[in-house]
Order: sequence, then structure tokens, then C-alpha cells
Amino acid sequence: MARTDLLPEYSGWQALDATCQEKGKGLSFCGPAPVHAIKEGDIQVDYDVCYFFAAINAKCHVWIHKADDTLKPAFGGTKYTGNNISTKGVGSERCEDITQNYKYPEGSRQEKRVLDKAYRNMKELETISSSSSTQFIFIPTAQEEPVNLFIQLQSSSPLELGQDITLSIQVFNHSDIEKTTHLVVGIQALHYNGVPIAQVWKEEFYFNLQSNSVNNLQVSVPYTWFGKELGENHLLRLTAVLQDEDSSYVYLAQEEISICESPVTIEFPENIVQYEPSTAKISLQNPLMEPLEQCVITVAGRGLIHRQRNYRLGSVQAKSTQELQIPFTPTRAGPRRLTARLTCLQLQNLKSYRTTTIAAA
Repeated sequence: MARTDLLPEYSGWQALDATCQEKGKGLSFCGPAPVHAIKEGDIQVDYDVCYFFAAINAKCHVWIHKADDTLKPAFGGTKYTGNNISTKGVGSERCEDITQNYKYPEGSRQEKRVLDKAYRNMKELETISSSSSTQFIFIPTAQEEPVNLFIQLQSSSPLELGQDITLSIQVFNHSDIEKTTHLVVGIQALHYNGVPIAQVWKEEFYFNLQSNSVNNLQVSVPYTWFGKELGENHLLRLTAVLQDEDSSYVYLAQEEISICESPVTIEFPENIVQYEPSTAKISLQNPLMEPLEQCVITVAGRGLIHRQRNYRLGSVQAKSTQELQIPFTPTRAGPRRLTARLTCLQLQNLKSYRTTTIAAA
């Protein structure tokens, strides 16, 4: 959009967020913020450029909450945000990476210039607002120490339903002395917003690391240990916490795994014509070693079927396939999408969709 309220270079793509960050000038909003201003670190520009800039450039410092209520910094990677900014491709189903529109490459001279400019602008805004009700709150971060130990997690992601987790853990000792270490590895099931649902697995390891060496651990976690704890978003978080017993420094690595392969597939006939009856086939393949109980498939598709429909399948035996014939009469021409959602006792909210083109009558 054209931003007649700002300089000409701030016209063009604008960022918006339906969830306001805080009230600005008495109103609750977040954006429109010029994408050009976000990329260039012009955080003083209206509206809320500073919040978007912070969201994509933040570094995450992790603190371990100990049993005695003290906080201990955990060293390791700090870049958890702003790595992949994407959108749906125009006129297609592909994912389009637009990170370069919002920020310069990590570690580049342009990035350093933008961060320096944003910091100067922030200090100026802090000075201006010091006499008003709006205050900038700075939280002290952990003091950086030379990183002598390093953890690397590797796992298969995305996982297929019913698949065991095969986890590779590498612990590096980059120092010139032997290290006595204590490693705790765990897996949590997550809600969509990262809040844990349950701890599904945990194991501890004790070992000595020779100087300038690496220790390789291979762990397999059976699906039966975590399958029943998965939430409807099918997300898992792997966490490895390593303690140097000599210095008491703590090191952290985390990785998230999604289980996104749906056992539901949809097939359409080759030629479908508007207002002419047709049939779609939905197949449910049970990938587990146990029956799926109380299975319900919910089907919806605007312009394909009139209302949402529920099909009760009952039980689907282990490693077997059950098929449904879905009669429909399309009322709209052009690209149309049919969505099928599976719910049963073992699995929740697994979705699959298929797009077909309807020929005009």
C-alpha cells in the first residue's frame, strides 16, 4: 500500500499482526509496519516497526530454573527466531521463503550496520520516553563465556506416524583438558505455542570427555512411549542439557520434531464437471501396530459438498486400510479443495486435503 503518512521509500509491502503487542497512542494495533523499515532497522517509524524488528532479530538466552529457585544461564545456540520467514506462494500451494525481504543475511556487514542503527535509534527513543509513562525495560543477559563444550542433536524430522525416534547426540570437547560431564536428554510433547503437554521420555548419561574429542550417542525411543501423549498438533521437543562437573557451566541444545504425515489420502476422478454427480475416494491406512478405535472422518469442501459430513468408521485394524466413497455434486467451477480430518482414540485432528479443478458446465 502507499504510505502517504510516511516517506516514499516506506510504501510497498506492509506487515500486520491481528494480535496487538500493546496499546500505542491509546489504540490497540500492530502495524501496518513498512517491511522496508523493518529490514533497515528504522524502528522509530510508525506503526510498531520496533516490535516486528525485535521478533525477527531476537537472540534467545536460556536460563535453567534450579530446584533451589535460582537461575543458571545455559550456553549454546541463541538463534531460535527469525530464521525462516515464509508465505504461501501466489497462485500455488508452494511455500515461498521471504526472509531476505525482512532481514539481511546472518553475520553480513549489512546486518551489523542495521543492528547498530537500530540500537542507536533505541537509545534515542529511550531518552525521549524517559519522562513519559512508556519505559524500555532491559533484562540483563547471561555473560558469555568461552564455549568449550558443544552439543549437536540430529533426528529424523518429520516423523511418520508409528515411527520410532532415532536420536543422534554428539558432545564435543574443544578444550585442551579432560572434562567430566553429566548429560540429560528428554522429549516433551508440545501444544502449538510451545507449551509442554507432558514429558514422554528422559535419560541421563555420565561420561568423561578427552581433550579435543567427541562422544557419539545413539538413542532409539519407541513410538509406544510417546504416541499416546501427542497433542493435536503432533509436535515434540528434544532437549539436551550438559553440565561440566568441573566448572559447573551448563550447555543446552534443542530441536523440535513434527509428525506431519497423515494416514488419510484423497483421490478424485480425472474429469469432474460442475453440477454433475461424482465420487471421491478417501483411504485410511492405519500405520500403527494396534487398531485405531472410534475413527471418525470429517469431510468438507466449499463448492464440492453442501455441508460438512461425518463418517464413522469404527475400528481400523493394525496395518490395514479402509476406504470411503464420498458422493458429491460440485456447484462451483475452477480449483476446489476437499479436506478430510481424522479423529480417533489414538490420534487427534490429523488433516489431509486434495485440490481438483472443476470444469464449467
